[in-house]
Amino acid sequence: MSRPRALTTRSLLRPLCLAAAVLLCLAPLSVSLPPPTNLAGLVEELATQTGVPNLVSGVILHVRLFDTIGEVVVFTLASLGVRWLLGSERAVRDIRALSDDPSVVLCQWGATIATLVAVELALRGHLSPGGGFAAGVAGGTAIGLVLISGGAAEAESIHRRWRADLWEKGSVLAFLLLSLLALWGLAPPPGRFGTLLSGSWIPVLNVLVAIKVTLGSWSMVQRLVRARGLL
Repeated sequence: MSRPRALTTRSLLRPLCLAAAVLLCLAPLSVSLPPPTNLAGLVEELATQTGVPNLVSGVILHVRLFDTIGEVVVFTLASLGVRWLLGSERAVRDIRALSDDPSVVLCQWGATIATLVAVELALRGHLSPGGGFAAGVAGGTAIGLVLISGGAAEAESIHRRWRADLWEKGSVLAFLLLSLLALWGLAPPPGRFGTLLSGSWIPVLNVLVAIKVTLGSWSMVQRLVRARGLL
């Protein structure tokens, strides 16, 4: 008799615990936030402190630069993990890719446009919407389009010839070094507001992040294609 009673108690406690958890999660939604005060002053202070019109880039690469360092390190560890997991697998010989001409041409055009967008976002990400991470995503997209349109062998040859893995590691080390200098207060003059060289280290950090994300994405996708042969 005691065992069915214990099961009954458990069956009653589960919905009660679930209801309590739901109420606990929904409770903050019933509390209204305080009204914002002096947002214009806060925006102006951020623009003055960072020296760039794009406050998102200013916050990521200046105000909370320490958090951004962690994000770059996490992405680097993910890239190393993919290479380690797939490094011992035998490379496949048959790599499938798109074969019809319209799809190949569209992918090549898309890769060209994505590359131009990546360069624009990397160089002018502190002046307009964009930044290093967005540029890296655009660059990785361009490489992915090249791979699925039949350029896997050529892309791998370029990756090895130009030692893209070393450039990726160098961009990470350069980003960490410049970030430490910025955190220590060692930075060049901020430059004239709104110009390409404004924002002290921010434009350089944007470019380094773009290089790191692009090359890291390239390495991971290239290793996956080599090990699986599926595009």
